[in-house]
Amino acid sequence: MAGMEYTLTGFDDFLERRRVVFVEPLPSTRVCGVCGVVPSRSLLLPCGHVLCQACKRQIVNGEQKCPMDGREFAEGAVVSINFKQSDLEQHHVFCVVGGRECSFAGRLGDLKEHVAGCCNDKVRCAQCQLSMLRSVAVQHCRQCDAKSAPQQIMSTMAIAVAVENIGSMKRDLEKIRQRASSEKVDNDAVVNDANSLMERMTCLERELMQEGKASGERDFLLPAMKKSVITVGPYRTFSKPGVFMTTWKFDEIYAGYSAVTKGKKEHVLSTDSGSLAGYEFKLDCKIQTQENEDVLLNFVLSLGDGELDNFLEWPFAKKVTVIVWHPRDERKDIRIPLSMEDPQMVKKPAPDSWNDSVSTVAVTWEDIEFHGFVVNDAVYVNVELE
Repeated sequence: MAGMEYTLTGFDDFLERRRVVFVEPLPSTRVCGVCGVVPSRSLLLPCGHVLCQACKRQIVNGEQKCPMDGREFAEGAVVSINFKQSDLEQHHVFCVVGGRECSFAGRLGDLKEHVAGCCNDKVRCAQCQLSMLRSVAVQHCRQCDAKSAPQQIMSTMAIAVAVENIGSMKRDLEKIRQRASSEKVDNDAVVNDANSLMERMTCLERELMQEGKASGERDFLLPAMKKSVITVGPYRTFSKPGVFMTTWKFDEIYAGYSAVTKGKKEHVLSTDSGSLAGYEFKLDCKIQTQENEDVLLNFVLSLGDGELDNFLEWPFAKKVTVIVWHPRDERKDIRIPLSMEDPQMVKKPAPDSWNDSVSTVAVTWEDIEFHGFVVNDAVYVNVELE
């Protein structure tokens, strides 16, 4: 899912301080050049830069200078620009609930009605804490194996909360790193943010230690929980600590199969590019026929130019595994390790370009269809980086 994310303010209650991803970028005159917020009323300075009212109030009287270029301006030369909500609502946006799992890409004015009925948001099972789409939660609950072990669930819940907190801290750490590397560094702000992050980490460490002591009295329950869990839906927890994971959905898989069985040599199902562990990459599904008329599926991955490339390790050296997910039983998942050794595959991508791609070993269409990997004309694929 591409697009540009903005925080809105000054409109109705539903949109107030709401982060929304727009299909197309908004005009620069609608966006505060300092904080990036899209306000209902912005202020245009003579130099051409735009401020929201909150940022404008931070300019002390007598020091009327643009915070971006330092040019002085007269208060009377500032132009007020109003952004009517009726105009804002004509712009197309993506779903704020389901993200890339939801196909909604409609008018902002239709977003509120869509959100009320959208079931593509991620939720956690109240029994086992597995993450899944809300649209499959009831089906999962009927077959969840964790109902008979409430004591162990409490420990699982603590771990799930800790994982969420760690993810939040990782995002905050990335923001601190970006701020520290900018040309205009506010050292005090960086130090304050770093101290706040350290305090959160200390609290999390203390909570995990307390949970570990409490769980020692119920370790006898663990063997019963170690059996394989049959998971409904193509959504999995991480296979091990320290891995990064994301999901791709390849729609209209039967149309691709039909195309190659009617004479077309190969058919490619493409998706939007995505980011994982900071790396930008895309994944395609290539369907092709062999001389013996067997139909094969290959998954093709390539690294591309990303916003965080300057902060990442190059050449790319992470272990990559492509996983075709079974919709009901994770024990049937097809795990395909990728070998990325060619320098043209793992080098730092040039601006606005993609590296050479790498393809998985082939999976037969017979295995995919016969063993039930197709769900509503789609195949789900997970990519893990370790």
